[in-house]
Amino acid sequence: MDVFMTGQVNERLLNSVLINLSRSFLQYLSESSPWVRGEAVSAGHTLEQLAADQREDVRDLAEFLDRREWAVDFGSFPTEYTDQQFLSLTSLMAGLIHSQEGQLASIADASQTLSRASDAEAVSVLDAVRTREADILTGLKRLQAALQPATA
Repeated sequence: MDVFMTGQVNERLLNSVLINLSRSFLQYLSESSPWVRGEAVSAGHTLEQLAADQREDVRDLAEFLDRREWAVDFGSFPTEYTDQQFLSLTSLMAGLIHSQEGQLASIADASQTLSRASDAEAVSVLDAVRTREADILTGLKRLQAALQPATA
């Protein structure tokens, strides 16, 4: 495989990570405004902040791909998310955390692939994204713990 083709494979992989983040369950929930109890309204604000943090990772990946002159595709939300309408945030937290763990695994796999392809610049970008996405997972776990008393 020549260098040009290797680059296209790398950019396609990076764009796949971008799609996964831009159309993640977290992003879907931030747009669908899940229900929260009155005393847990701050949980909704926390969810919005975590989603905004993730959108920054999407922006960083899009800018990186743009610098490489790649036509960025932002994808679309999976249809199975539409079954998650009109539910409480508390009932969605386990799925949200599981989804975020999947995001981290996907990013780690992509980083390993790019490392094997000797694309140090892309690995560096993904490592920064992975660190921030791990922080989002920590935030989601804190949010889940904070919501527990609200359901009692």
